Amino acid sequence: MRTRVFILLFGLLIAFAATAFADDTPVCDACGKPITEDAFHTQGRVYHPDCFVCEVCKRPITGTYSEQHGKVYHSDCFFDHVALKCSLCGDVLQGEYLQDYWGNSYCKRHDGVAPMCDSCGRFISDDLTGGGTHYDDGRFICNLCKPESMTDVDDILEIVYEVAEHMKSFGMNVDYNGIQIHLIGRDKMQTLSGHHSNGLRGFTDYREDWRVFGKSQNRKMHIYLLYGMPRMEIINTIAHELTHVWQFNHGRFRNEREWSEGSCNYTAYLVLGRYPGRESSFFRTSLARDEDPVYGDGFRRVKKLAEAEGNKAWLRYLTKSADFPRGY
Repeated sequence: MRTRVFILLFGLLIAFAATAFADDTPVCDACGKPITEDAFHTQGRVYHPDCFVCEVCKRPITGTYSEQHGKVYHSDCFFDHVALKCSLCGDVLQGEYLQDYWGNSYCKRHDGVAPMCDSCGRFISDDLTGGGTHYDDGRFICNLCKPESMTDVDDILEIVYEVAEHMKSFGMNVDYNGIQIHLIGRDKMQTLSGHHSNGLRGFTDYREDWRVFGKSQNRKMHIYLLYGMPRMEIINTIAHELTHVWQFNHGRFRNEREWSEGSCNYTAYLVLGRYPGRESSFFRTSLARDEDPVYGDGFRRVKKLAEAEGNKAWLRYLTKSADFPRGY
């Protein structure tokens, strides 16, 4: 009897020891198999030496290495194939960095120093944009945008008619007869408009002289545009300025700026939606993200109104009220 109990206890002891040994055996974080010989420890994980390999070249790592999102790399492989680099200078980006709409990333030190395209927002370089052009009024345009730049007034008048048709389709019938288009530089634009923002792209001067009995004697409409803007930026700007013309045609000369300019930007947003492609999407995104308290906040308030009550309600309010309706 004692012999049988001893054998039973001995067997239990052997099983416990085997279990304890198994629990102490490390398991490779790469292949999941036990490690019974040499092990490589790093960042709280353990590997067979042959399993600790570079994610890019799949060769074992024996010296210094880089790690990102739980994956390991030879330092050279990480720099050449993985590390996020500045699209302008090629340096590895560390800490905070800039990123444009097009997916290019940049060192923060380039902001305000390197030339940036006034149209698309890319930093200008030979590698990234194929270079660019410096306009006489201080603006830059990259060579990705330059082929679309417009300098012919007759071509721009065609865009006026095209944009007016789009506006008509959602309820804005614009009387553009007699509009004169002028292409000017930034300095003259700021002088004529009385606004000194470098972001100003267009300005509308609308005047009417009245006879005694209230009939229009003479109407003058002048739209001033920065010269050399690309076609999609011209479309964006024309839609904005024609909305001013539409407001003037309805006698709305003194609407509050946030209400007026926000409506103009919302019209441009709608018109740009008729044009497929990344360029139109870029300008729509720029309108939506504009941080200006007049143009940006005004746009978002108008958009909220139009989406809640419809475009017809928005336009009805715009013809009858000098400011946003209550609740917006």
